[in-house]
Amino acid sequence: MKKLFSFLFLTMFIMFGLQSCDSDDTIVGGGIDIEPELVGCEATTFYDWSDFQFETSLDAGATTWLGFELDETTLFSINLNQPGFHCAIFESCDGELGSPPPLYSFMSNGNGQEVGIVTEGIYYLEITNTRPGRLDFEFSIALNDIVYGCMNDDALNYNDTANVDDGSCEFNDCNTQYYLDNYGEMILDCDGNCAPLSWIADGYCDDGAWGIYDEEGNEIPINLYCAELNFDEGDCEAIDEGCTPGLIEDCNGICAPAGWLGDGFCDDGSYEYNGNPVFFDCEEFDFDNGDCVGTLQRGQRIFKGIFIGK
Repeated sequence: MKKLFSFLFLTMFIMFGLQSCDSDDTIVGGGIDIEPELVGCEATTFYDWSDFQFETSLDAGATTWLGFELDETTLFSINLNQPGFHCAIFESCDGELGSPPPLYSFMSNGNGQEVGIVTEGIYYLEITNTRPGRLDFEFSIALNDIVYGCMNDDALNYNDTANVDDGSCEFNDCNTQYYLDNYGEMILDCDGNCAPLSWIADGYCDDGAWGIYDEEGNEIPINLYCAELNFDEGDCEAIDEGCTPGLIEDCNGICAPAGWLGDGFCDDGSYEYNGNPVFFDCEEFDFDNGDCVGTLQRGQRIFKGIFIGK
């Protein structure tokens, strides 16, 4: 019996000795620290971007991080086959978030997009699903060689192979005494040619049908028929230039991703693309290809007139 009592007493003493004197009575000892789970850009997975394709799914509002390292300056393009994903590229990681501000920030449109130039270094890419509901998507990246040159097709030295403008564009000099004496103050027309300022909004649509003589006696057609000159300030009928590939005009004439039509979500202005509310809830689009009930088409037609200033 005494041996049993001694054994019990020793056991209790050892257990008591393993307890700290803190008020919370936590057990100390062992010296094992559990590392916190990495989240955000700290949990970025790095890939070989020279030959890379990525497929995954993201819930509404969810974010994933991808990382890569470049060893030379290059032109960065991405292809994300779903519209409505916000992408941001950061040069460093600061806690859960990339170190602001982002180097580039843009919204996917469902097609390939040229992003811009990145120099050698490590980069973090944040992809966020801004649409409601879980969406599958495919992602790939292209790193293209840079060709510097003049990218303005109105310039004398326009380079149609250039993908990065180097500021070298050269234009016609319209401030010569010849032009001032014969035509008065001059501007560059839609094709980069010298044109009389007085021809703008003079009641004639200058679409190249009329011209002037240059200093060498050559007849130069004058073209003021472009958006940059407001289509001859109203003398010419405006050209409907439409939307970029992958986008279509919604019920209000605003460019929106074509992939949002019939995608299971009613685009009735609740969701935005590039800061603009998207409306496919009208008869023209079969009420978002059936995603919307179509009970407010009359009200949206009224809104359409207000929105575009009719």
